[in-house]
Amino acid sequence: MRLTRFRFAGSIVISLLAIAQGVRAEPGDGPSVTAIEHKRRTIYHSPESPGFTCWTGIWAMPDESLMLAFTQATGPLEGRAKAPPEIRRRLNWPPAGRENYDMTGLDLSNVYLTSRDHGETWKKVSEDNFRSCMNGAAAHRAELALPDGTLLRSVWGRYLPYDDPPVPQTGLFQRSRDGSKTWQPYKVFLDPEKHTMFVSRLKRLSDGRLLAIGGLANVPANNRLSRYELSARQYPAMLVSKDNARTWSEPIAVVPPDHAENWGGEEFDVAELESGDLLCVYRRIDPASAKRREVRWQGRLKKRGDTWLPRKVEPAPFPHSGHPNLLATREGLVLHIATTGIHWTNDDGRTWHRLDVPATAYYPDSIQGPDGRIYISAHVGGDNAYGSVDQSITLDTFRLQLSPR
Repeated sequence: MRLTRFRFAGSIVISLLAIAQGVRAEPGDGPSVTAIEHKRRTIYHSPESPGFTCWTGIWAMPDESLMLAFTQATGPLEGRAKAPPEIRRRLNWPPAGRENYDMTGLDLSNVYLTSRDHGETWKKVSEDNFRSCMNGAAAHRAELALPDGTLLRSVWGRYLPYDDPPVPQTGLFQRSRDGSKTWQPYKVFLDPEKHTMFVSRLKRLSDGRLLAIGGLANVPANNRLSRYELSARQYPAMLVSKDNARTWSEPIAVVPPDHAENWGGEEFDVAELESGDLLCVYRRIDPASAKRREVRWQGRLKKRGDTWLPRKVEPAPFPHSGHPNLLATREGLVLHIATTGIHWTNDDGRTWHRLDVPATAYYPDSIQGPDGRIYISAHVGGDNAYGSVDQSITLDTFRLQLSPR
């Protein structure tokens, strides 16, 4: 689930530009890294065929079990009601001539699975319903467990146009104290009188604080901007909570001011380095492209006290591939996980090296489990119209093996 449409960018131009600016994608000094015990399995399919199951998130619980969530839609392919004209205008949805992207009238739900045997078997825990013309509202990659087992999830209020009474049209979060069976009322991340922010990632730092990562627009949430108009005003930002999401900081800039304007996208991810700095990989509009092609960039946030300051940002040596996903591992590596391949760095992003495992399915999310294994959830398909592709949920697992060169 994302705010702007998928567009693919060629890898060759991006890689050459990245190399010219000092970021290399070729092997360099350092250990030999191998993925061992790799497996890929389908762990869920919709009760209907073709299935519509997408936008996954995966996380570990305090008891070392795993949880995985995703969006599901079921219902008729034809004969459904359509979104009203004003909602279609505001959300720029469905895309012109592609009516099956309108999810109005379908049974939409957030599905939750759990595994207590290191991902070998999965059991359905819960399913909560929502109404929308969009293909998702909860950002499942922005879910995690607090130390007491409470679940926290991010929801995009603008994608709930049918709720009555209306929800704030900005980034919301909810808690579940019973393992996803019930959810508490929505709360806002930021004052909706001042900001509109979509939170696409939630992460826990080594000091216990929470990071909320996403796109910020400095406009009130009750604005009448269309989805495209709002996206044009968004720039990447972070929030921090030191009290398990009871309160959130003011927004923290994650790109230098001279880059923030016309950045062109809200999606990015971070990995915490040993120094406390944050390595970032961004999805953005290529500033050199007249056709507004989407590309991958990277940068570093320098830790300063309890906050961070953005340093230089530059092209990354990866092609565009949906929402960036970074994973800081206990082996001291950072993984960049994508449909175009998995790469690792052990020098804070100065060089990247291809890992010998298959590229992932669409919109991957990842964790390193309590057992040391890497777990990657994703879905077969893409950003598809309802009924056009038989989607399913996949899980990749492997271990990292390091040895001297």
